[in-house]
Amino acid sequence: MEKYYDRQTAIFCSKVFQIDIGRQNQSTFIIFEGQKTHSDELVKKAQVYMESKPEEKISIEHLAASLAIGRRNFDRRFIKATGNTPTEYLQRIKVEDAKKSFETSRRTINEIMYEVGYSDLKAFREVFRKITGLSPLEYRNKYNKDVLQGG
Repeated sequence: MEKYYDRQTAIFCSKVFQIDIGRQNQSTFIIFEGQKTHSDELVKKAQVYMESKPEEKISIEHLAASLAIGRRNFDRRFIKATGNTPTEYLQRIKVEDAKKSFETSRRTINEIMYEVGYSDLKAFREVFRKITGLSPLEYRNKYNKDVLQGG
């Protein structure tokens, strides 16, 4: 794929079609695109806002207030519409941005962690591993062309 198209297309295809026999699950290959097939416009507004600011530490409390809805009601509607809590959704957005950076850049794990709005390396690693099944370093080593070719 990479020979005829480009690196990003090759990575995308590997995520869509590859089956890694040795793994217990396929979480490494998941491509998060946001769950917007629902009809709750308020939740869609929140999703668009979250996706437009992956580097920011967004307060769900303030987001709910800015949409003129109580936090508990917002959480309930968000889960019903997307299947994720607002916090889980934010984590998925940040991890997806981090995955793209690991695949295409030479920036350090710390630089990418800050770029997607994390300041605690341990927390970033835990969330990244929970969502992808790999540590940030393992992910970059597996999908970054520069790393694969030795620099």
